[in-house]
Formats: sequence, C-alpha cells, structure tokens
Amino acid sequence: MKILLFSCKKISIIIIVVFLLKGALFAQGKREFNWVWLFYESESYSGSESAVYRPFFLKNRDKNHTFEASLLPVIFWRSKTEKTDSWKGLLGLIGSESFLHSNGTEDYDFGFFPFVFYGRSRKKKDNYLMIWPFGGTLKGKFAHEKISPYIFPGLVLFYFYPPSALFSWRTTAYVILSLIPVYTEYEDKDYKAWAVFWPFIQRGKSSKRDEFRILPFYAHNYKENFYDNYSWFLICNYRKIIYKKDLHKTFFLLPFFGKKWSKSGRISAATILWPFFSWGYDRKKGHFEINLPWPLVQIKDSENPKIEKRIFFPFFGTYRYVNSRTFFVTPFYFTLKKEAPGYSSEYYISFLIIWYFKRKYKQEHKYYGKNWRYFKIWPLFHVEYNDRGDFSFNFLSVLPMRDPEGYEKMYQPFWSLVEYRKFRHGEKRLGLLWRFYFQRWGKNFFTAKMFPIFTYSDSDDKLREFSIFLSMFGYYNTAQGKYLRILWIPLRIGNGDAGGRSAAFLERKAEADKNADEDINKYFTVNGLNLSARGDPYNKVRVTYNFF
Repeated sequence: MKILLFSCKKISIIIIVVFLLKGALFAQGKREFNWVWLFYESESYSGSESAVYRPFFLKNRDKNHTFEASLLPVIFWRSKTEKTDSWKGLLGLIGSESFLHSNGTEDYDFGFFPFVFYGRSRKKKDNYLMIWPFGGTLKGKFAHEKISPYIFPGLVLFYFYPPSALFSWRTTAYVILSLIPVYTEYEDKDYKAWAVFWPFIQRGKSSKRDEFRILPFYAHNYKENFYDNYSWFLICNYRKIIYKKDLHKTFFLLPFFGKKWSKSGRISAATILWPFFSWGYDRKKGHFEINLPWPLVQIKDSENPKIEKRIFFPFFGTYRYVNSRTFFVTPFYFTLKKEAPGYSSEYYISFLIIWYFKRKYKQEHKYYGKNWRYFKIWPLFHVEYNDRGDFSFNFLSVLPMRDPEGYEKMYQPFWSLVEYRKFRHGEKRLGLLWRFYFQRWGKNFFTAKMFPIFTYSDSDDKLREFSIFLSMFGYYNTAQGKYLRILWIPLRIGNGDAGGRSAAFLERKAEADKNADEDINKYFTVNGLNLSARGDPYNKVRVTYNFF
C-alpha cells in the first residue's frame, strides 16, 4: 500500500509539473487569433492573452497585469497586479480595492456610495464600517485617519415633502441634504474634531492646531508656526502664513478686492473683481503674473519652477511648464510637447478634429516601439504605426480619445467599416463592413470568414478548413484526422495530418516539448528520480496534451 501511494504521489507530481511547464512554455510563442464576426475574439501573444465578448466582457492579461471590463464604464472595470486588485462599477459609484503590503498584510476597502463603506485588515486599527443613513466610521479617507459621521436625516424629506419630478432643483437639494450628517467626529494623528451638521459647525483641536467655525458667520483656523486664518460671512477673509524667514499675509473681500503681501517685501499681489483682474510678483522665485482680464489675457513668468505663459484668448497662446510646452491658435491649432524621463512626445491638433501624435522612447516600449505615430481625422479614420513594423488603419474612428486596450478594443468594431492591421512579425488582418468579412494571413497561412456564409483556412499550401452556413457543411484537415461535416455531424474520411496545425504552431510546440523535457528531467534528478530507469513516465503522460 505504501509503495502504491508513493507511486501515485510521484505520478501526480509528474502531471502537475508537466501541466505547469508546458502551459507556461506554450504561452511564450507567436500570435494566435480567433474570432466570430465582431462579437467575439481571442488572442494570445508572447505571454499576453485577451478575450472580448462584445459589448459585454473584455479581459486583457499579461505577466504582470490583468484588466477586465463589462459595458465600460457602466457595469464594471477591474485592474489587478501581483500586489493590488481594484474594481469599480456603476459609473464608479461602487468598487473595492485590496493591497498586499511587503510584510504580507492585506488591506481591503469596499464602497457603494453613499450606502456602504467597509474596510478590513489584520490590523484592528484599519477595520471600519459605515452604513448610510445610520452612520459609522471611515478610515484613511478624505485626508483624515478616521472620520465618524452619524445619522443623515435629509432622507426623510423625500417622504414628508416629495418632489414633483425626479429631475428638479428640489430633488437635487434633497440629495445634497441627505449627505449631511447630524454629528461627525474626525481624527488625524493628535488632532481631534467634532462637527454638527457638517460642514456648518465644527470644533477641532490638537497640541499645535485649533479650529472653530459656524458658517456662514465666522471661522478661525490656526496651526502653530504655520498659519492663522479668519473668515467672516465667507466674503471677508484674512490669512497669515508663517515661514522661517518671512511672514505672508492675505486679505480678501470677495469678490471685490484682494491683496497679498509679505513682511520682507518679497511678495506683492492684488486682485479686483476676482478672478478676472489680478497682478503680482515673487522676487525669490523670479515670479511675475498678470491677468487683465482672466481668462482672456494671462501673462506669467517664473524661474523656479520654470514657467512662461502668454495667453491672449481666443486668438493665441503659449505656455511652458518645466519640460512641457503648449501653443494654440484657437480653435484652429494646438501643439503640446513634453520631455519626460523615458520619452519625448509631440501632439498636434487642428480644428479639434485633426490629430497628429508622435512619441520617441529612449528604450523600446512593448506597444509603441521606439518611434510611434498616430494620425486621425475625427470621426472618419485613424492611422497608427511605429518603427517596429506595426501598422493599423480604421474607418470609421468615432471615439474622441485613445484607449487601445479598453474602449477601443471593446467598442471600435461596431462602427469600423474598414480596418487593417499589420504586425511586426508579418501577420496581417483585414475587416470590412463591421467584420462581416474578415481575414488574417501571413507567410504560411490564410484564414477568411464571411459570417455566417463561409469559413476558409489553409496553411503550408494545404487546405485546412472550408465550411458554409455556420459549419453546417464543411471539410476539415486537422492533426486528429480529416473530416466531412454534414448537418454539423462530423464524418472521418482519412488519417490525421500533422500539418493540420500551422507551421508556427508546430514550431512552438516542438520548442515547448524540448524545453519541458529538459526542465522535467532536471526536476526529477533533483528529487532523486531516474526517468530512463523508470521507463520515462513522462512519455506515458505526454498523450494528454493532444488538445494543444
């Protein structure tokens, strides 16, 4: 019995290891692609996989990241890495996020705004729960360690004084009032505060901080050696900001007049009818700014950070911030240039509908290569290509933004009258009339489908498949055999043809077999097994992989 259990255990290990190694090696091959009209497609390439069930579900997965979505952005979208897993749904109103710390501790947060907020962790201090309209506790939200609101009475207004229409100013006011709690407590380090009908009445204090307000009448916020602010009726405001070598003061009588100055005289600024007319300077930063009136005339210069702004709206404008530059002649022409640590980019937009984008990378990017170009006349067409041989064309191109792995992959085929793609390894694809006709081809293969009329496929100069009317009738030449299909019933007519798999597939499989053999031999040698002495049990298991 012990010998039998030992043998079963070893064979189980063999099967598990073979599955893991063969699956991992098999995934690192050339591009595989399958589709059914425009509603389904699946693709695998160099360790990355994607599947799309339009418009209901999308999944992209590679070695380090997984992205899933359903009816973007309405139902849900999810992003997952080795340490993080977050998803959101219902236009972002519901979602969760989990994060794995380096010490193995997991933080989990869930929220369904405004009804439920929940947090869980092995650390008790990170656990919380809030249920609207009763209340509870939030932790790590809104720049506070802990927030505890209680009782949201605004909800009863819908019952006692129901609004006449679902979409009205009264309904909007009721919704806002329903988010105001009767009582709230705050904590942030040693700072503790309470509020009644937040944000109207609040009192908070710590060893260096003191805050009190009764809006709209009066408010005072103080932090030792940092700031001292006063507000009366929200329109009269006075602020002091304390620095080691200077004192800055600001006075505002909104919106009529405002002034900012410093004790040293380094800073001086003023505004009339804010925000339309303002001017000022900061000698230390080499800063000067004038708006007469904003946003029509904006002039600004700064040495630290490096800023240069000249805007005369709607005629033209230039804006430079450190390594980013923008220039426009409204509405005819916009340029945006940026020097980032890993790449440089230039975007040109004319009449808001003609786009020309280009990027240059210091190291090759997985998607963009080293030099990438994108040209679009919205909503007619777009052209995209890089220096690695990738090229794509779409007519029409309706989306007013770029998102090749999300919105474009999910929705673009629904309006693509013509689409063409060429990949760096030589494969090409052509789709016509919402993929009613679609073909892909390369050096040794060709596949075409006209849904639901016919499917045709050949590889290595041999016919592999020809079927009509959703495979009701057809001929198939596969590794398992040659078949005729009549009314979807397969009839075997000959022996299998190894060429039923494409040359690229067989090359991948042979390489995977070779590498798996080497790795498995190493594994069993380390574990004290001699495959040749035991009759090479791996070869007995190999037959289970015909589905490859």
